[in-house]
Amino acid sequence: MDNTPQLRYIAACTVADGSHSLDEQLLQQAAPLPLMGRMPMMPSRVDGADAGEPADAAVVGGNIVAFAEGVSPQSKDDVMDSLLLATLVANKAFNPETQGDQWYGKYNESLAMMGWLSSHWRYSRYRATQKRFSMDEVGLEILGSAIAAAALPGPASIAMLKVAKDAVTALSAKKEPLRLFEKQAKTHRGGSFRIASCVESEGVVNLAMAGVSFQADSEVTNVLFWEWQDSQVESYLGENSLVFNTRVYAGVRAAVQEKLGANAKSAIAAFDI
Repeated sequence: MDNTPQLRYIAACTVADGSHSLDEQLLQQAAPLPLMGRMPMMPSRVDGADAGEPADAAVVGGNIVAFAEGVSPQSKDDVMDSLLLATLVANKAFNPETQGDQWYGKYNESLAMMGWLSSHWRYSRYRATQKRFSMDEVGLEILGSAIAAAALPGPASIAMLKVAKDAVTALSAKKEPLRLFEKQAKTHRGGSFRIASCVESEGVVNLAMAGVSFQADSEVTNVLFWEWQDSQVESYLGENSLVFNTRVYAGVRAAVQEKLGANAKSAIAAFDI
């Protein structure tokens, strides 16, 4: 398989510095970053997660990624690396709060170049059905719609939504992963994040994703769990269902890891559910 177009795309990408907060990344959009040497790919293990066991979930930049039972360690690493690179490329190019369409265009473009095939993408203004809500509730609601659109067998769909809900609940009590998530997802008066759920069956990796970007009329102190009134925030939602072409990714894995460099250590925190 000729991966030359994908390799050229990855080589030409400029990435945000994952060790910085989202606000800091957006301020540095105009300045190119020097390439950094490759660091070990093992993501940070915290809060009692055993380094010898696959993680059930992880904060990956501004993404919360939940893995259902049966996802292989290699697939988990590949999913986390590809989502992180797509996030940092998009953060370098656009502001996810004020340029949501363009941000997700770049994010989805990057994912496609790494072997992710989208079967359902939708981006729109969020119209709340309740006067008060929290962003974790919004994200999980949209994720449920994305999982339904993936049209996977019933047990897989049930597992995807359950593991995502469990991951969000567990994250609320995980000090270091939650700190990293807030750093990567929060701005002064807004936030941008994604909740993703992943399953693997007979070597086929499926991912459902919900994206939430919002601007508030006051300072944001808690991205996921703060309760808002509809009149206080303007929210936009992204919804996607994807299949991972692992043969394509195998051909670009080394290039992705090299491009990520130190970001792979500083912007990933795995945790148990």
